Amino acid sequence: MVLVLILGGCVSFFIKDYGFVARDDKKVRKDGKAVFISENTPSISQGFRPELSDGPFIKTVTGHHGIDILGKKGTPVISCAAGIVYDAFYDIFYGHRVVIEHGQDEQDLPIRSKYFHLQKRLVKKGDNIDRGQQIGTLGRTGLLAGFPHLHFEIRIGDSLNLSIIDSVNPHRFWVDGIGIITCYDINKQWPDTPFQTTYPVPCREVDWQ
Repeated sequence: MVLVLILGGCVSFFIKDYGFVARDDKKVRKDGKAVFISENTPSISQGFRPELSDGPFIKTVTGHHGIDILGKKGTPVISCAAGIVYDAFYDIFYGHRVVIEHGQDEQDLPIRSKYFHLQKRLVKKGDNIDRGQQIGTLGRTGLLAGFPHLHFEIRIGDSLNLSIIDSVNPHRFWVDGIGIITCYDINKQWPDTPFQTTYPVPCREVDWQ
């Protein structure tokens, strides 16, 4: 079996700047309700919609393996949880990107968050990062950007091993619960374990620094 990766671009629609969340391929909340987003949270223009098709000789991975968060160029991008910068570099498709490693899951697989299309990177490989720390600014760099936004992913596993499709819906990890988007607030105390996330872009009228 051969695995072929086809890059999926990020798309935008005419939606409001705050309080909108695009649908994912499958509902993540146990009660079947839509993902909750507050009116002060920057909108998500595209949800988690990965696709995997099987053929007799080729397995093809397409779709959208994260969520796209709207914002103006220069908007702060903050870490969703504490960790260590695994990579920080520029590539032609995703522009300026930062990857943070957050330890391992129960199967000893690495947990990483990824931040693409940044206008500017403010951290380097090996830096220790706190939850809510600014790691860059939102932008539209890379050929797949199209419009200013943050493409945000959660990966569990070794992304270099193409036999593992390791993207996971980011909505599964919010501190307030699965499918309940959690704004970062510097005035609150946050758990270090298990791995749980806060929004990687500051929410309106919430102290983040």
